[in-house]
Amino acid sequence: MKFSKIGLIGIIIGCFGGLAGLVVGIAADPLFGSIFAVIFISIFGGVFWSVLIKPMMLSRRIAKNGVAASAKILEIHDTGVTVNNSPQVKLLVEVNSSLSGTYLVETKQIISRVQVPQFQPGAMFQVIVDPNDKNLISFDYGGNHATTAGSPGIVENVVTGPWSGIGREEAERRLAEIDKKNKDILASGISSRAIVTKYTWLGIYVNGNNPAVELEIEVLPLDASAFKTKVIGVIMESSVSKFQPGEEIYVKYDSYNNSKVTIEHS
Repeated sequence: MKFSKIGLIGIIIGCFGGLAGLVVGIAADPLFGSIFAVIFISIFGGVFWSVLIKPMMLSRRIAKNGVAASAKILEIHDTGVTVNNSPQVKLLVEVNSSLSGTYLVETKQIISRVQVPQFQPGAMFQVIVDPNDKNLISFDYGGNHATTAGSPGIVENVVTGPWSGIGREEAERRLAEIDKKNKDILASGISSRAIVTKYTWLGIYVNGNNPAVELEIEVLPLDASAFKTKVIGVIMESSVSKFQPGEEIYVKYDSYNNSKVTIEHS
């Protein structure tokens, strides 16, 4: 989880504001102010450490030395904590690691608010596992971690989703071919409404954190019968919530071949 500059500035200003308030309180009533200051600093410092600082330090350590694995979300619960407008959630996940096999882990993670719709039971993600403690995991939002220890920064294989096991170069080659076909459909296809029935991340990001996804959809043409199909494409990170099951999107399709469909706006 990365914090924006505005968020960090807000945290710094808040800390200075709190310290200024304590100084004023102590000056007004030294005894009561000092007692309140000790209690406030203990509580605030403990929460700040456990919710923000410790998880960040842990994530950095795991990102540096950890091993990539896949994880399936089984349960998700809101903790009521929000940091930098991003919620902290409690997750029960099923991890599949080359080091430890398949096992269950309970973890708390601060997730980006734009990724909240992706964190649902059944969703698959790439994670990084601490090689010294299999229960310590961190979500690999950038998808740029190695699949084997000792080679950080190099993605050797897609570790989660329908394309799990293929090399990154092969995944990128497939996406390039799909993109070419999609452009042809966009150029001559017919525009139509469609309803998303299933959203699946393919385990790879493009140009940052823009996920390549497979969508199962029901296309609703104006002058023809509705039909179901699948589409593959890359969507903007900020638009992920708009492509979740039940959402209405726009696509283009080939009227002579209903298998040729692509997302019109992503």
